[in-house]
Amino acid sequence: MFPRHRETRATARVAALGLTSLALGAVMFAGPVSTASADPAVTIAEAKAQIEQLQVDAEALDQDYLAIKQQVDASKADLALKQQDAQAQSQKVDALRKQVGQAALAQFQDRNVDTAAQLLLDSDTEGFLSQVSTIEKVGSNQNKVLQDFQQQRAGLADLQKSQQTELVALEKKETDLETLKAGSDKKLTEAKAVLAKLTTEQQQTLAAQDQKQTSDAQTLAESALGTTPETPASSTADNSKGEAALAWAVKQLGKPYSFGATGPSSFDCSGLTLGAWKAAGVSINRTSQAQFKNGRAIAKSDLKPGDLVFYYGGISHVAMYVGNGTIIHAPHSGTVVKYAKLDSMPFAGARRPA
Repeated sequence: MFPRHRETRATARVAALGLTSLALGAVMFAGPVSTASADPAVTIAEAKAQIEQLQVDAEALDQDYLAIKQQVDASKADLALKQQDAQAQSQKVDALRKQVGQAALAQFQDRNVDTAAQLLLDSDTEGFLSQVSTIEKVGSNQNKVLQDFQQQRAGLADLQKSQQTELVALEKKETDLETLKAGSDKKLTEAKAVLAKLTTEQQQTLAAQDQKQTSDAQTLAESALGTTPETPASSTADNSKGEAALAWAVKQLGKPYSFGATGPSSFDCSGLTLGAWKAAGVSINRTSQAQFKNGRAIAKSDLKPGDLVFYYGGISHVAMYVGNGTIIHAPHSGTVVKYAKLDSMPFAGARRPA
């Protein structure tokens, strides 16, 4: 069921694209970087911890951005409907305004001739009484037109007020989006600055450490997938959707992380899991925080292929369980879709969408 992956080919592709921004002196910078004399010395461990935290912070902001972006899109759609309703209501009010004007004019023209006077002037008493009945009906209709006009005009005012409120809220959300994106970009810039404090030799050492971690996780993951795609080592009859989702995710190995991306050429963390479960015929939410509400909770000891695995206190990252203590995920900016060990990040919980 799972696509065949030869270790040498996958390793070469991942190494060629670069695996994490921790390991990317060449990706982040045009050439070797020397430690500035004014900067305090920083160890590889210190730099790694600082960079990882900054990347976690940046991804958390990215996921918050996506959540608000969904709200913005929904608000724009709602505002468009309100604008359509207000336009239709305005046309209705204009039509009623004309009717009210006509009714007022008719009443003005008849104001000096009361019923008794007209009865004295009209020799056809029966015919006149019939006309009075019709006139009274017209007056009643005029009153109804006036009431309708007042109600519709009040309705228009409510729609316009609601429309304005929605517009103000939308503008606030769009400002929030700009703030979140700027914050994320700042975190990534700070991560690059931390890396720049390392010597070229330290950067190479850091890259080698990360490469080994990725290689070890890949070996474990491919062992879990089994030697043949049709019979993965962790296969179970009741987990076909999870395996289908995982099979799709494995095909995305080596594709770059991209902010807000849901494929097909790049992904962010929740974009990858969203696409994987969609391929299995299951609809899940867009962001990592929202996906944490999908399906049912799964204990760490009961994980099966395809289960969603969440990390950090704010649920700022989501991955997919492969088996054998490994996950597949789109880590963060500067990396690609790759395998990692299950415990490589602080575990926050797991869910099974189906």
